[in-house]
Amino acid sequence: MFPVSELTEKLSVTNYCYQRRGVTLAAVVASTLLFSGCATLRNMDTSTNYDDRLARGLYGSIGIGSSRMEPDISADDGFDVDDRVEPAGQITVGMDLNKYLSIEAHSADLGSAGLSPQGRVNYHVDGVSALLYAGADRDRFKRQGLTAYGRLGMGKLENTMVGDIPFDDADTSRVLYGAGVEYMTAIGVGVRAEGFLFNEDAKYAQLALMYRMGRKRAGRVPMAEAPKPVEPVVAAALVPAIDQCATLGGVLEGVTFASNSADIVGESAQILDGVASTLARCSNTVVEIAAHTDSVGSQEYNHDLSKRRAVSVVKYLHGQGLISQDQLRARAYGELSPRDSNDTAEGRARNRRVELRVR
Repeated sequence: MFPVSELTEKLSVTNYCYQRRGVTLAAVVASTLLFSGCATLRNMDTSTNYDDRLARGLYGSIGIGSSRMEPDISADDGFDVDDRVEPAGQITVGMDLNKYLSIEAHSADLGSAGLSPQGRVNYHVDGVSALLYAGADRDRFKRQGLTAYGRLGMGKLENTMVGDIPFDDADTSRVLYGAGVEYMTAIGVGVRAEGFLFNEDAKYAQLALMYRMGRKRAGRVPMAEAPKPVEPVVAAALVPAIDQCATLGGVLEGVTFASNSADIVGESAQILDGVASTLARCSNTVVEIAAHTDSVGSQEYNHDLSKRRAVSVVKYLHGQGLISQDQLRARAYGELSPRDSNDTAEGRARNRRVELRVR
């Protein structure tokens, strides 16, 4: 870091004013983002069912970081670059198009490179980029959670000279590319860490505060009526077999899995042992093992997870050696048939379930 007096001498009047405006703007933007996000959370009607998936919408960010510049001085033997690293800042406006793709327009002041024996070269870049997202949270509302992305775009690099140096002002277009990670909260406020490369002329890394606008769309997620309470299916030696077969069906309460896995955990094995014993007394009954998930993650991922869980339960039941494989059918519903809201932890827990259905 440079002393304030030295840094002021090294920056041009243009860059100094730009940075002063950037500090003020950063404070205003940060306050606006936080208050807007909190207002969105307060004003949401919790009695309405909302779509928890990503919607097309606008976002903005403001970042600060550090740049490294490499001015081309090969044509002038009398000059050397003696100061390449400078503080920098960027303002960005973007739009999410779908869970994979966003587009952005951005403007960055990268500071200035120092030359010896005298002079400086200022760097400013305006550009547009396409961002390709990866990660399980990319399909969530406002991309809530942790995601990563790659960047490819075009930037217009503007160089201006300060001091008596034999270089002309230059405006040139450059390919820019980079990568970053992003973490978003439920209220739409988030942070980014990212890096840019403008060919060989300049490199830039920053931390940015960002805000995604928009509200959840109401009425897009089908909500199933809460089922009537059903007792878990258990073996009961004293109950006639005909009664047990007549009462088959319902949610297998207590059957759980490891997070993001089809591995059966907890007391699930004891419950499924009871189910297998009951089905052994109903040899003419065919049942469907229906697995469901909450809406966290993409729809494709949740469907695959529920499929693996349904198959895992079928394999366990058949593996007890009491029932025929022909009695069991595995079916995956993913996140499409919730029985509660996915906006709360309790609701999501109720939506993660396995049901027994008589065919």
